[in-house]
Amino acid sequence: MALLWWKRWIAIRTEGGSRADLIDRLQAHFKANGVKSKITLEGSSLKRIHVLQKDESRAKELLAAFDSEH
Repeated sequence: MALLWWKRWIAIRTEGGSRADLIDRLQAHFKANGVKSKITLEGSSLKRIHVLQKDESRAKELLAAFDSEH
């Protein structure tokens, strides 16, 4: 069952250390714009945000807008 979960979701950004909080803010940005996302943790300090495959192009647009603001 877990394999099916990963086939639907793609990683869009990974941050670690002091920049890991950007993932939480990015998730809020996605949510405000109607894009579902999930956060996974790797190790003690890496955070990765995933979006549904069908939302990949929209997420990339939102990611570019988010990056230009931060």
